[in-house]
Amino acid sequence: RNVDDDGHCPAGHLCLDPMTNDSEVLDSLFESLQGGNDTVPLEYKKCCYGYCIDLLEKLSEDLNFDFDLYIVGDGKYGAFKSGHWTGLVGDLLSGTADMAVTSFSINTARSQVIDFTSPFFSTSLGILVRTRDTAAPIGAFMWPLHWTMWLGIFVSLHVTAIFLTLYEWKSPFGMTPNGRNRSKVFSFSSALNVCYAILFGRTAAIKTPKCWTGRFL
Repeated sequence: RNVDDDGHCPAGHLCLDPMTNDSEVLDSLFESLQGGNDTVPLEYKKCCYGYCIDLLEKLSEDLNFDFDLYIVGDGKYGAFKSGHWTGLVGDLLSGTADMAVTSFSINTARSQVIDFTSPFFSTSLGILVRTRDTAAPIGAFMWPLHWTMWLGIFVSLHVTAIFLTLYEWKSPFGMTPNGRNRSKVFSFSSALNVCYAILFGRTAAIKTPKCWTGRFL
């Protein structure tokens, strides 16, 4: 909020917005503001207000300390870029500021370089999105796995069915016309039915292999 024509705040606390984090410039501005000769440009003066400002003023009364407020030069909260911290965190680490008062997110990277107070205010923000109008496609069951994984599964399934058929036909105990009293034939389609039933966990009327090699496979 801007100050009035006289440079005073009708509400809130006077703070400066010099758009710089140079400690020497800030010190000279605050010295001029506190002295009898106020030469601080009017566009630098702002009125800071809100819950955090009220809490800071109450703390200054209870703990008996004075404070000067300024808005961080780059207008950022603080991130580690190009080997140094920006924003509020950078000003705290450089000693330009003794304390930062704002709605500040606590994360691991910031907690390693600065100290936070206990959280005293939280908001319940949420994000709402529109539901999908269309139903899920037929192939939606394949979404959990990549297409290369599905390709490997189906290739290995058909290779297993081929070997299962060969084992059954080459065994004297298998379900073939040449086997021991076998009235049914275990074909490649029968092997595919067995493999697909096992893959999808479904019980079906299938021909199970009779030879021990096929059963083990």
